[in-house]
Amino acid sequence: MLNAYLTQLNLCAPHEPSLSFLCSLTRRHIATHTFNNLGVLLREPMSLELDAIFHKIVIRQAGGFCFEHNKLLMHCLNQLGYETRLMMARVLNNHVRDVPRTHRITLVRLNGDIYLVDCGFGASVPLGPLQVNTNCIQHVGGKHYQILPVNENEYDVVEIRDNAPFILYRFDSATYSDADCTASHHYSISHPDAVFVRNLVVSLNRENQSLYLVNQTLTKFADDETQRLIIMSAKQLESVLNGEFRLSVDSAICNLLFERYMSPHICCEQSKKGAQ
Repeated sequence: MLNAYLTQLNLCAPHEPSLSFLCSLTRRHIATHTFNNLGVLLREPMSLELDAIFHKIVIRQAGGFCFEHNKLLMHCLNQLGYETRLMMARVLNNHVRDVPRTHRITLVRLNGDIYLVDCGFGASVPLGPLQVNTNCIQHVGGKHYQILPVNENEYDVVEIRDNAPFILYRFDSATYSDADCTASHHYSISHPDAVFVRNLVVSLNRENQSLYLVNQTLTKFADDETQRLIIMSAKQLESVLNGEFRLSVDSAICNLLFERYMSPHICCEQSKKGAQ
């Protein structure tokens, strides 16, 4: 499993754990594997068993979301000799409120420092490790982040947007296990109010370009420019998923996704414009 994973990322196992390799591994994983909830919307079996995750992400190259990406990454880091710790977080998106812990992340202890590693947070995912035991602004992959203590046991992961802090998620120092992930995973894929049950979300982040699809809107970030495109047909969706995101999704599935998660939004927007 480890060898196949590293080969796909064009990496060789290091002689010993290092920050430079951790940076390379994180960056290449995020640039290679999409974050998406297609499995949720298509009601596919979504096992959190490691073999199933490996087959989905590495063999099928079908991507996944945080519970899949970050479990695979944590396992491989353990195999490489890194000291890791599973953590859970509340996704806030700059709105502090009481929400369940539905995001899985990994803490890595290395040379006396602690780093947050996350390969599963959509378009806002940091393209490298973030040092936890400092509140300095950290420049990672063209963006700026801070990890700020809320109290003795909680930390906010913050992205600096337009010179203002934007809280991505909040994690604490409690002890978590795969059982906690299973419960949160079940909520994320089945609860009617869960974001991934109600919306189509796909993203891919490279050093020089980020792609983010939410329902009918495709957003491209590159060279400090932002472009937005409205997906107007199932055929166009198929082209975007298989071309831009390098997935393999057949026409029938694209038709279903378009009719269920895109067409209603497009009709609503057109009705609003007609009423103006």
